[in-house]
Amino acid sequence: MAYLLKDIVLDAARLPENWMDDPAAIAAEKLALTPAAVTAAEILSASIDSRRGTPKLLLTMRVEGAVPETPAEEFAAFAAPLPFFPDKCSLKHPIIVGTGPAGIFAALVLAQAGAEPVIIDRGEPVEKRVESCRKFIAERRLNTGSNLLIGEGGAGTFSDGKLYTGTKDFRAAWVKKIMVECGAPPEILWQKRPHAGSDHLAVIAGKLREKIESLGGRFIFNTEITGIETVNSICTGVKSVSGEIFSAPQILLAPGLGGRYLVRNILKQVDWLLKPFQIGCRIEHPQELVDKAMYHMPRPAALGAAEYHLVSRKYSRHIASFCMCPGGEVVNATAWENRSISNGMSLFARSSGFANSCLIATFSPEESGTLADIDRMYEDIEKRCFIMGGGNYSLPAQDAAAFLRREVGLSNRKTSAAMGIVPGRIDQIIPEELYNALSSALKDFDRRMPGFIRQGKFIGVESCVSSPVRIVRDRENFTTSLTNLYCAGEGCGLAGGIISAACDGIQCAEKMLAAGN
Repeated sequence: MAYLLKDIVLDAARLPENWMDDPAAIAAEKLALTPAAVTAAEILSASIDSRRGTPKLLLTMRVEGAVPETPAEEFAAFAAPLPFFPDKCSLKHPIIVGTGPAGIFAALVLAQAGAEPVIIDRGEPVEKRVESCRKFIAERRLNTGSNLLIGEGGAGTFSDGKLYTGTKDFRAAWVKKIMVECGAPPEILWQKRPHAGSDHLAVIAGKLREKIESLGGRFIFNTEITGIETVNSICTGVKSVSGEIFSAPQILLAPGLGGRYLVRNILKQVDWLLKPFQIGCRIEHPQELVDKAMYHMPRPAALGAAEYHLVSRKYSRHIASFCMCPGGEVVNATAWENRSISNGMSLFARSSGFANSCLIATFSPEESGTLADIDRMYEDIEKRCFIMGGGNYSLPAQDAAAFLRREVGLSNRKTSAAMGIVPGRIDQIIPEELYNALSSALKDFDRRMPGFIRQGKFIGVESCVSSPVRIVRDRENFTTSLTNLYCAGEGCGLAGGIISAACDGIQCAEKMLAAGN
């Protein structure tokens, strides 16, 4: 008989680093049983409660054996529903543009259904992409077609691989299951705030490609798509920068934020609207500061690098921490020459000794002008960031205290940023309204996390946070205003984050299969 054991509380300060290796021993101790009485145990969920006192681990487990009836209830197993797969697939060779989470999971569903999708990406296969990124960091020569923003796996490949999401979509569990099959750490299935790390994400991207190819999918890399082909309001294919036409019965565009200019071209032919968007500055601290603030003690061996989520409502424009990377590093995630865009990433171990996050503010369409105005603002920020960084892709940096005083100041050049930092005036690069909101938020955050200002430094500006446009699609069948054209993911303003973008791509694939039959 299997039982569900809830509300297990463990003192994280007393646990060894490998506490999760023997869940049966944990269950036996909590149930006051001998180890032999528990024949099997599995962790179903785990979260950290560090709101007061020493941090605690809160677990839910599935337990088998001679379990007393009082502290446990019978376990009702359930299987996460699978994406929709038709009994017979009539759709053949649809085209997907983009290999980020939305595009690649859409491709997987289509391939598993027998549709033999064709996946086109501007960038390189992930193995070559990794080398291009290393070369960029070492030699400061940017490959505009394959970089930290563009290429197989999407921008998320060089991120923290944060897999937690606010979506309630049942498909999220399936996405994580597939990721584990492709090399993700198995604990992402039960951690409340799971992450895979960039070292695992690159492997996962390659394995997903192999899985799709084994099911009849075909990948075309190093091919930039610049527009779509239409006949009588029906999308019939896509066009590459070289003029080559790729025809297909259905097309899914999932270009990510790196596809900024492809999306702008598409807007000439589909219905769309402006939406709120975010801009922010990446701030870096010693990880030790965050650990002590969150755990109220030096980091326990059983816990990883601490993370924070901060929101300030002290100013009329709210500021929130976003894409927090414990034990991470700051990167220059530009896809365009002579521009710099900061971002954060971390490996699975989260062991850099630094913590970084982006402090973002939301801007409304009403205050931002036209899309052309917004794009000019993006480009101006990115170019000024590049010039202020010395014109070689180093990133400008400014102590948080100097930022508040509106002066040059970089007291400590120790950083996680592999391409280096130089003293700069972040306060002069960003819009005045963002400066005012950040100044208010810094003081608020410092009250809650003493040292946030004194030990913090801003590194560059993050302009690729979200899309300012959303391509309109039908709520029922997910088509755009052009028949046979579907759009998904962050670049089209329809999802954000690895898991939610993947789920969005899956839903599009389901609708494509239904329409194809």
